Amino acid sequence: MDPYTDIKKEFLEIKDDLYSKGLITPFGGNISVRCPDDPGKALVTPSGVYKKFLTPDQILCIDLQGKMLEDSPYKPTSETPIHLAILRARPDVNAVVHTHPVYATAFGVADLEYLPITGDAAMVRELPIVEWTRTGSVESGEIVAGALSNSNYVLIRNHGLFVCGPHLQYASGVTDMIEAICKGLVLCKMMGVNPRVLSAEKVALIQEMMKSHLIQI
Repeated sequence: MDPYTDIKKEFLEIKDDLYSKGLITPFGGNISVRCPDDPGKALVTPSGVYKKFLTPDQILCIDLQGKMLEDSPYKPTSETPIHLAILRARPDVNAVVHTHPVYATAFGVADLEYLPITGDAAMVRELPIVEWTRTGSVESGEIVAGALSNSNYVLIRNHGLFVCGPHLQYASGVTDMIEAICKGLVLCKMMGVNPRVLSAEKVALIQEMMKSHLIQI
């Protein structure tokens, strides 16, 4: 019996949710999750597999240096070096979700200003952005992991979004939240309006309220 049956089931549920919302595409975007029985191992999305039809046996188990731990005809996603750099740098992180969200990507390439237009935007506080480097390179892993040293999310301009956290639901949920915020900001820009933003006092109040509910983004 596969020791990772349960976590693979959740992996695929999260993948299905992201796919249904257009946050990942058939060959774009990927997921990793730390193995529950060994923090030095991770399950990752394979490369070149149409994500809608991804099956449990296609999810790959590797160590944090990228070594394959099981025989498989598939190779890990090309962005494995970024996932592993994050997992090595952040022992508190158990899941990483990388997506190609339309509005968040548009927000980055249009160089828009991040504004607290909603309560969710106040919770997210800011959206760090790093510049594109060769996808899946060691350098890209170092850059993204560095940006995530004091944040759980970072946008790679001209590419997509990385979100990490304690579990898959967190990483997926924050991805959703950021895309919705960026959609609002992009739509305001398209309408040619200056959005009315929350005051600093209201932002502080929202952030304090979330702390009292043990919600930290």
